[in-house]
Amino acid sequence: MSDFIHHLSLITHHYSFQNLIRFLEHYLIHVSQTTMPLYKWEGEQFRKLPQSSFDQERDFEDLLAKDPTILLNNEELLVISRQAKTAKEPKPNFSFKKKSLIKRNTEEFLPKYDLLALDGRGNCVIIELKKGKLPRKAIAQILEYAASVSKLSYTALDKLAREWFVSHGREYTSLLHIHSKLFEYEFGAIRESQFNSRQRLILISEGADQKVLEVVEYLMNIGVDITYISYLAYGTQDEILVTTETVLGYKVISEKKKHSYITGKRLTRDIFRDTLSKNDELKSVVEEFLKYLDDCGASIRNRINWLRATIGGEWWIDTYPSKRATHFRVNAHGDFTPEQIAECHANLPAVNSRKFGVSFNIASQDNLKYAIELFEHTRNIILEG
Repeated sequence: MSDFIHHLSLITHHYSFQNLIRFLEHYLIHVSQTTMPLYKWEGEQFRKLPQSSFDQERDFEDLLAKDPTILLNNEELLVISRQAKTAKEPKPNFSFKKKSLIKRNTEEFLPKYDLLALDGRGNCVIIELKKGKLPRKAIAQILEYAASVSKLSYTALDKLAREWFVSHGREYTSLLHIHSKLFEYEFGAIRESQFNSRQRLILISEGADQKVLEVVEYLMNIGVDITYISYLAYGTQDEILVTTETVLGYKVISEKKKHSYITGKRLTRDIFRDTLSKNDELKSVVEEFLKYLDDCGASIRNRINWLRATIGGEWWIDTYPSKRATHFRVNAHGDFTPEQIAECHANLPAVNSRKFGVSFNIASQDNLKYAIELFEHTRNIILEG
């Protein structure tokens, strides 16, 4: 154990939490990390991709807010808030009532956490992202955020989630409802009192810092649920490739798969068709699908990662092609009954019940035939409404 960890162990046993925070701030320093280059096969040779970076932290935050599964080995997370103010450790105001000591909180505020999410068990996941290397105060900050978030009741979490969903134009009923829907368990299986039983911390930085690794490893050893993730971005003209790895102590525990986000080129009908044209059996399915959208009078909108079809100004269908041209993925928007979801599982591949409706793959004429019945159901509801 290094002198650093030895001193940290001593101060943890003999001094207060605030002294621990000051100790961490004093000792954390930046240390560079050797990185592995990334190559892309182009025609007849490999091309080394230049290392890039996001212009601002919020650029990567934007992507994580939409899809945080890149963080924890594809574990699903429900984002419920972004950069909200958190209640500061209150100055205690004590009173006696029925021989019990009651602490009344006062409303003070700390700096903002980056993202707040929930895992499948209702635990809060606090995500702190830093562009470049982690500054000295990053671990101190996330520990303070965790202390504050630990005080949030189900009612407070429900309020944060409602504000988040409404601000993004998404339908919201209750936190219990959207949580059970996303994580696919029977409504009521998790009670309000079970939310926020534990806090999980995720630190993300561009590259890893040796001193930070030591502290994270130590905090894990004393029971803090903390994960340190380093990421690197590589740029091409049309896209940014992001690699992430979970780093604990001095060694890599697990390496995540690479994720690609198309940042400069929108998906068009032609790109959608050309991507899937490598599969002769899928060509006719794609053409019939696109013709169906046209015949329905759908408006096709080119988005950065997908094609969006709207009816009457309402979201209807999102779709994007698989890179290996084996299928195209469809997100069907709408309210579906458990019976309809069960039928989807019986007739379509890779079905997932989602907060917006249902998602699945289309890889054959039979898949498309059943999917069109589903599309018609939601289209008629939109037009009648």
